[in-house]
Amino acid sequence: MSDSGQGSAITQLNLGERSRIAGRDYYESRVPDSIKVYLATTPSDQLDEEAIDNERLFYYRFGIDVPRPAREQVIALKRQHGLTDAECRWLRRSGQFRINREGAKLVPDRLVPAAAWFYAVILAFFFGSTILVINLSNAPSWKQSLGSVTVAALWFNSMWAVNKLFWAPWRWVRGLSDA
Repeated sequence: MSDSGQGSAITQLNLGERSRIAGRDYYESRVPDSIKVYLATTPSDQLDEEAIDNERLFYYRFGIDVPRPAREQVIALKRQHGLTDAECRWLRRSGQFRINREGAKLVPDRLVPAAAWFYAVILAFFFGSTILVINLSNAPSWKQSLGSVTVAALWFNSMWAVNKLFWAPWRWVRGLSDA
């Protein structure tokens, strides 16, 4: 039965062998429109339990497909250290949260901040010299300004990526090992 009042539609389903009796055995359920809505409206503890059993939900949350024992270890480490899903994904991308078929473990790596500084120096040299060449050119001042702003925006975005991939995960792992 469908009732449309004031622009919204209400659909009622009779599930099972008996009819619905209003006020006594009436069950409502909500089906989310997308996985993002489901993740946003479901408590974290329930999501963790479901991710252990549901490999597709685990893959959507953490970006890797592993067997159940490894999923259990990932959720246990996430809960033990109070990590968010996004932190787990960035830690995995940085190579400091090693997840494979055998299990999962946090592996602090001292090469990660060194690589970040290496990339930061290379980017500073490249973008700094580019801005210098633009400003020393004979182009009109509005073109120099536009070029400098564009290169500075690219530099900023590149440093944001270096921070998200290297420095931030290193600080998280260092903070976890200090605690």
